[in-house]
Formats: sequence, structure tokens, C-alpha cells
Amino acid sequence: MLDFSQLLPFSLASMIIILSPGADSFVLLRISHSRGVKDGMSALWGINLGNTTQALLMISGVGLVVSKIDVAILVLKILGGIYMSYLAIMAAKAAIKPAVPTVGAEAARVKNSSPFMQGLISNITNPKPLLFYLAFFPLFIGKASNVPLQLSVLSAIFIGMALVWQTVIVYAAVKLSETMKSARFNRIMDVICAVAFAAIAALIFSEI
Repeated sequence: MLDFSQLLPFSLASMIIILSPGADSFVLLRISHSRGVKDGMSALWGINLGNTTQALLMISGVGLVVSKIDVAILVLKILGGIYMSYLAIMAAKAAIKPAVPTVGAEAARVKNSSPFMQGLISNITNPKPLLFYLAFFPLFIGKASNVPLQLSVLSAIFIGMALVWQTVIVYAAVKLSETMKSARFNRIMDVICAVAFAAIAALIFSEI
């Protein structure tokens, strides 16, 4: 049996957390702004495959075991920090490259860079979502007699809300890119993302 009294406070708390910008938000922002709705939504599904995987680990109890293995968390932190650093470098390079790439160069860039994998890797190599699930979700089990079912419902609510907000980010970024069609604005967006990725990488490495 579920404890439905926990759903509203959980949803309100989740809304605050989801609206707070993080690595996933900046990945979506940059991909959507530079490559459009299709690639932005592809990155969104990659991110949420990562979210779903981490939720399943939490529900099954495997995540709790992994969180107790210091080496596993250390490896994830190193990988996450390296990947955020890579994204920071790519964004910085984009900020200083020629404003309008040739058609061939643009086609090669798109072909060799999967937005789905960028979204998935940025999420799955970051140990914070898993640790967040393990620390936050149990607070809202309440009097539920079926704990896995309660956690599953909470996960569905959280991921559903995240999908809605992330879709807003994708379309807003694309609309912004269509409205502000200037090389200077594109460079400003790349600089913002580069700084954000670098700050996230620094934060991850500082916790190692």
C-alpha cells in the first residue's frame, strides 16, 4: 500500500530541486541552442535514461551497496570531473572558433557527436544523482507498506517533472537561438556553458 500523503510534499520539494540549474541543464542548454530541437530532445532522452537507471539502482538496493564502496564513488567522480572538463573545453573552443563553420565542417561535427550519448554520459558519470536518490527519496516513504512501490511512484513523479522542465529548456534555448541570431550572442552562450562546466568539474574534483 502507498502513502499518498507524501506525494504532494515530495512533488513540491522536487520542483525546487529540478528548477535548480545543474550539469544536465547546461548540457541541454548548449546542445539545444547550437543544434536545435531534435538534438536537444535526443540529449534529453539520454539524460533521463541515466536518471531512470539511477532510480532503478536506488529501488533495487544496488545503489545503496555501490554508495558504500568508496572506490566505485571515486571512479565515478573522476570520470564525471573529466567529462565536465571535456565539455568545458569544447564549449570554450566553440566560443573562439569562426562564427559560421563551413557546411562540411558542421556536418562532420554533428555526425561525430551524439547528443543522446552526451546526455547519458553527463548524467551517468555523475555520482551526485544516485546519492541524491538515496538520501532524498527515503524521506518520503512515510507509512507505505510496499516500499519499492512507493519509491517507484516517487521516481516516476520526479522523472516526469524533470522531463517537463527539461523540454521547456530545450524549446526555450532553440527559440532564443532563433531570436538572437548573432555571432556575439552565440559566443556568450558558449562562454556561459564553458564556465558552468568548468565550475561543475572543479566542484567534483574538490570532493575527491
